[in-house]
Amino acid sequence: MYRVAICDDEATSLQINEALASQILQEEGIEYETVCFTDMESMIDTLSAEDAEYDVLLCDILAVGMNGIEAAKELRRLGERLSIIFISSTAEYALEGYQVDALRYLQKPIQYEKLREALLTAYKMKSVKGDTLTFQVGDKLYKIPFGEIEYLESQGRETVVSTINEQISVHMKFSDMEQLLPEDTFIRCHRSYIVNMYYVKDLARYRFLMKRGVEIPVSQLQYVDVKKKFAEF
Repeated sequence: MYRVAICDDEATSLQINEALASQILQEEGIEYETVCFTDMESMIDTLSAEDAEYDVLLCDILAVGMNGIEAAKELRRLGERLSIIFISSTAEYALEGYQVDALRYLQKPIQYEKLREALLTAYKMKSVKGDTLTFQVGDKLYKIPFGEIEYLESQGRETVVSTINEQISVHMKFSDMEQLLPEDTFIRCHRSYIVNMYYVKDLARYRFLMKRGVEIPVSQLQYVDVKKKFAEF
């Protein structure tokens, strides 16, 4: 079940967003459930509850009392890692959206194809999060969902796994670690770097820019192939 939360303090916008999301998911044959909220506080209380299981949040930026960015920061502080798609009539807060690891920032009036792409990307990320990278460091066993890994870096005989929460140094050959990752999501762009393409903001000549602002080098020899694979993704 794909669970979608929608928050907007304007009743008309809320109804439109819910109707569009439902239409998209029905067309894709995805079993889903939508839950709607008209204020940020009740949305935070519901989504951060211990037994809450939501996959994506469609959230208006501008609202009375608390804006969407503030609400998202509170959700992240409480540990909620669902995908966030912001919807707004202004681009004023677009850069702030990256501070809370927002998946997309869509402007009103919402375009059907852009909403479709955002929802389906979030759905794919949910599928990826169902699988884990498992490894051991000392006497501690890690099982990290692929969807929480941003990139990996080779540092001598160690591989550093950078997740949305921490960096973990693993005594494992980089090539061996690469074999454990799904090829449709991760790409080796340099002899020392592998990136999760879900977390890439953009690709320029010889570098990836990640959503959190980290720049990852792209090998000159691999650039054409990397660019093709990223474009297809």
